[in-house]
Amino acid sequence: MPAYFFDSSAIVKRYHREPGSAWVHAVCDPRTRPPAYLAGLARVEVVAALRRTGRQEALHASFVDAMVGEFARHLALSDPSRRAPMYRLVPLAPTVLELAAALCNRHWTAGPGATSPLRSLDAIQLAAAILTAGAVADELLFVTADVRLAAVAPLEGLSVVNPLAPQVQP
Repeated sequence: MPAYFFDSSAIVKRYHREPGSAWVHAVCDPRTRPPAYLAGLARVEVVAALRRTGRQEALHASFVDAMVGEFARHLALSDPSRRAPMYRLVPLAPTVLELAAALCNRHWTAGPGATSPLRSLDAIQLAAAILTAGAVADELLFVTADVRLAAVAPLEGLSVVNPLAPQVQP
């Protein structure tokens, strides 16, 4: 069974129903629960994305609070001491940040399939995924709905799944 590294653009689909949500929910099914990794950066990016979506879609504040609250509960269930943590959080360690800076230097121009250079927060997500892939025994699938990031990730040796058009069955 593969392990999954979700960037923020993908995991947010677990908390807000939008295109790609069904696939993310199927992968995150509590009955099968394959290893799911998130960069520590997701703690901030997901909350910001849910709040931004709430503003843009004029969602009721209590609904937005409920989405953010569910994410917070899942983070609380991600304690590494738990037998089956909800998520395995990759801390923003110096090695992640150093690799992210190197990725920005390597992908500072728009590459094949990319519409613009690698952005800073995307580089952090990508660096965390690369380091995770090197540390896990299972195949790691990098899940992103970000087209630019999906174009760069394979250049760094990652297998990519876009929940908007998944080629991999959960």
